[in-house]
Amino acid sequence: MKYKLFSLGLILFNITLLLSGCSFKKKNVSHSGYYLYYIDTSESNIVKKEFEPKSDKKDEIIKEIFSQISSPTNNIEMKQVISGGIEVEDFVIDENNNITIYFNSRYSDNKGAAEVLRRAAIVKNLTQIDGIESVQFYVAGQPLTDGNDTPIGYMTSDDFVDNSNGETGYTEKTLVNLYYANKEGDKLIRVPVRIEYDSSVPIEQMVVELLINGPKNISGVDSEDLLPTIPKGTVINKIAIKGNTCNIDFSKEFLNKNENLTNEVAVYSVVNTLTERPNINKVQFSIDGEPQLLYNEVLDFGGEFERNLDILE
Repeated sequence: MKYKLFSLGLILFNITLLLSGCSFKKKNVSHSGYYLYYIDTSESNIVKKEFEPKSDKKDEIIKEIFSQISSPTNNIEMKQVISGGIEVEDFVIDENNNITIYFNSRYSDNKGAAEVLRRAAIVKNLTQIDGIESVQFYVAGQPLTDGNDTPIGYMTSDDFVDNSNGETGYTEKTLVNLYYANKEGDKLIRVPVRIEYDSSVPIEQMVVELLINGPKNISGVDSEDLLPTIPKGTVINKIAIKGNTCNIDFSKEFLNKNENLTNEVAVYSVVNTLTERPNINKVQFSIDGEPQLLYNEVLDFGGEFERNLDILE
């Protein structure tokens, strides 16, 4: 009788396991393997699909991924990432698990936000591979640069921000230095700020707009120790770079200097912020399209300004 009871219990246990197994199979299990990241047909975001590589070797997985994202897809919602004559000529993985991708010169045909999106897709494809920490691009033998001819260097997925509600699905992160005034208004304080941007907006315009918005909108800093340096209502009419000089045209509100600031602090806040960019050595101002010989009727305002580190606190 004991043996029969044990057998019946074992049968019931097995049935329970079987039912549990059936129940488990009905659940949606998230994919834990690889994905292929593509661009959506509107070229505004990145989409993905599950991918099972044929090889388990890192180099072979990379080749498989490049082969897949360089080929037309059979999904109407996805576009291939590498197209238009762009070719991957080689790739090298260093001892720190960083990979350098060598593209032909046609990669330079990509511009603006569309290039950022394609670059984000490639980086996401590669950094999901175990043993790949970051990715850098070379184009025609030279490092890929941003709009200011600054090498972009190594990138990770964290360098791209999903911004699906915006015009472009992905933006980039970078570190910039802004110069605000101290509490007394007679010195400048350098404030490092990490910003998100896409290439459709010049980074020079973005940093000056941050100056206009003032330090109260910068997270991680005590705005009570800083003063804004550009008057409210100031508008950037135009900003352009010729050679190593940044020409910036403000609306007339720029002349309404905050009475707590010295003339030098008000002007060099802009100059020092812009000359942080590696391709800018000088700044020249104009107001509503016209040169202004004097700022606040005192400071010579008609020439070119270079960085002034003596004014830092």
